[in-house]
Amino acid sequence: MATSVHRGDIVVVELNPTQGSEQRGTRPCLVVQNNVGNANAPTTIVVPFTTSFGEQIYPFEVLVPAEECAFREDSVALCSQVRTVSVEHRITENIGSIPQERMDEVDTALEYSLGLTEV
Repeated sequence: MATSVHRGDIVVVELNPTQGSEQRGTRPCLVVQNNVGNANAPTTIVVPFTTSFGEQIYPFEVLVPAEECAFREDSVALCSQVRTVSVEHRITENIGSIPQERMDEVDTALEYSLGLTEV
């Protein structure tokens, strides 16, 4: 991918190969790495999105309504599946970003997922 990525961007990522219950395939992911890292490293940190979710959203998940971004349907950011990926080799497209209000929710979900805040 030739373009740069920024925190809060939604990018299409090729996640394969994977194992077990890891999110797989080519799917949208949210860039959660800080912009200093994004500007200086060949990798970035992302969390994948899914459209398969139940009625209950867990503290380590964030619902992102389709009308807030480039999605065709509502999606959930899976902040329990944090992953470092190569920008050049795994990111195929930058399709937009999420609003700051939603990014604040992602930050809280990451704190829960990483054990920085008690659930």
